Amino acid sequence: MRAMKNILIKPSWNQKFCPIRTWKFILFGLIIGFLSACAPQISFQVQRPPEFQFEDIEYLAVGSFKGDSGIIPLPPKKNDESFLGKFKIGISQPMEPLVQTFQSSPGQSGMAADLVRAQILGMLSSNSPWTLINTTGEETGFSGSIPDDSKVAVLEGKVRYTEIRHEDKEMVRYIVSVENKGTTFEQQLLAKAGSMGAESLGAGFSIPTAYVELLAAIEIEMSLKRKSGGMLMPPQTHRAYYVRKWGGNTASSHMPSSIRKQIIQEFQEDEAISESILSELDSTSLALQDPAAYLSQGLNLKRNTQVPLNSLDLMIRLSRQSAERYLKQISPYEEETQLVMLSGDSVAMNLIRGNAYQEAIAYLQGIDDRTVEDEYNLGLAYEASGETGQARIHYETALEQEPGNNQISEALSRLR
Repeated sequence: MRAMKNILIKPSWNQKFCPIRTWKFILFGLIIGFLSACAPQISFQVQRPPEFQFEDIEYLAVGSFKGDSGIIPLPPKKNDESFLGKFKIGISQPMEPLVQTFQSSPGQSGMAADLVRAQILGMLSSNSPWTLINTTGEETGFSGSIPDDSKVAVLEGKVRYTEIRHEDKEMVRYIVSVENKGTTFEQQLLAKAGSMGAESLGAGFSIPTAYVELLAAIEIEMSLKRKSGGMLMPPQTHRAYYVRKWGGNTASSHMPSSIRKQIIQEFQEDEAISESILSELDSTSLALQDPAAYLSQGLNLKRNTQVPLNSLDLMIRLSRQSAERYLKQISPYEEETQLVMLSGDSVAMNLIRGNAYQEAIAYLQGIDDRTVEDEYNLGLAYEASGETGQARIHYETALEQEPGNNQISEALSRLR
């Protein structure tokens, strides 16, 4: 494999004031201000209802989760209709051996099954409509009054997991270019164009460069049945994938290009975001209180995106993703979303901005003659609280007062 990289050797003198850059910031600020004035979008923690609802179920027994061997298929190929996709920009070069499918092993799958079960228990413990029983998975006794079997749901799972790690070297072509900050903007553009031309002609020198590429997949098959007998919903299958390369040529991969791009877009958008605010705070606290322990646990490396994930961290990541996808089908969940708030009563707007939805609802209900904006914002507060039925009522009332309002129509369409 051959690739091109620019190495910029930059002098260390101070940057000078650039009027062009200043005008860019001013223009950017004006655009943001204009858009904010037109349609203020607020970040909401919204509670969403599950896809399936079970009115007569009061208890949930989390049963056994078992590892299984077998093939995990690659995600179905989708056509890339974007501008970059149409012009084949960002296509990676295939490397041998090219991964066409994933084959799970019982050992890895068994560990992943335990992690998926733990993830589900953790999520249900903090947000579940049912009382959890038999959380150990063992056939043990039940303390207290024994619930009616017809009101108990039993959740069981089958998990397949595999990880492929490629570690090797490949030839990477380098070009050394010197960037002088004393040159004009036009001269810098000409220099960069010259470097690109040299790359296309094969100039530069090649160096064997080490790389690590990590590929992984998980498949969970979940069944939810009534303890007294009968399935509560059809068995559900969810998959999650991971692919990333460290070092070497970033334009080459052991994964087919279109599938690799699709996996990154669907499953790795959050990779730059902290996995957990609490764990970040704990890590920072440990770094301040006991630097030696912080380094010995490798936490400095885990926070560095240039360091490959270890097998356990990767397994935890995929088990969490697959568990989250399944639980959205059976249990209410919260998600952060951007919604438009209309300019109504200022007190109610501040309450909504602060995620104090119940307080905003109580305040707006106390207003006798609500404006269209207040009626809409009342519906917004209900929607953010997960009470979609009440939200729909107030959105419809607002639309009756002002037919043709696009924001209100979009809110109703969102709920439908």
